[in-house]
Amino acid sequence: MNDLEFRRRLFADPNDKEVAQEAANNAEQQALLEELQAFDVQLNKALDVKVPDGLAERILANQKADNAHNVVARKSWFKRYKTPFATAASATFALGLYFMSATQTPLLAGEHALAHVHHEQVAFQSNTKIALQVVNDKLSLFGAKLESLPGDVTYATFCNFKGQKSLHLVFQSEHGPMTVFIVPLSGKNSLGGDGQFKDDRYNGIIEQDQHAATVLVANLGSPVEQYQKNVASALRWL
Repeated sequence: MNDLEFRRRLFADPNDKEVAQEAANNAEQQALLEELQAFDVQLNKALDVKVPDGLAERILANQKADNAHNVVARKSWFKRYKTPFATAASATFALGLYFMSATQTPLLAGEHALAHVHHEQVAFQSNTKIALQVVNDKLSLFGAKLESLPGDVTYATFCNFKGQKSLHLVFQSEHGPMTVFIVPLSGKNSLGGDGQFKDDRYNGIIEQDQHAATVLVANLGSPVEQYQKNVASALRWL
């Protein structure tokens, strides 16, 4: 098989025996094989989450209890106990996110992207420039490459995006660091939502085509549409 076919099959199944045989006599391919196999193990461990006993029942019970209160009573209670309510709401929100992840209930892609960026703040700590060729070596596993990016890349690693192997990039812009997730799609798969999204710290945008979804997240108020167009126009599929 040629190198492109090798990379595509490796990405599809890092444990493909024919791919392993092909890599046996090629040091570079063997290194890629081992990297993807290690990532596959890491991904499986991350998705193997044990749901605490009775968690679903407790959440449903809390929801029923909330619905039993009328709107006026809830508003009055909130005004009186604003601080405890905020704390409890935060805890319930975190528990709800955990429950949805543990039971594999799909989150909207924008919500997932925001949670991912908030969780992986280490991605913003490096200022060392990463060559575009290094980025494209990783992208080649997806059968793609970038001709350019609107800023120096300072972070590039594979990650799990809603259960999909994807490439997580950070590049420096005039508006601060920007995060890009390139998520390969197959067939009719989609991430569950296009368009813009935001929270109190970041805003972002998602675009999808037959090849992949590109998700861009930046500081609140950044012109994400323009940067998304720049990334999309530079992405080429081999």
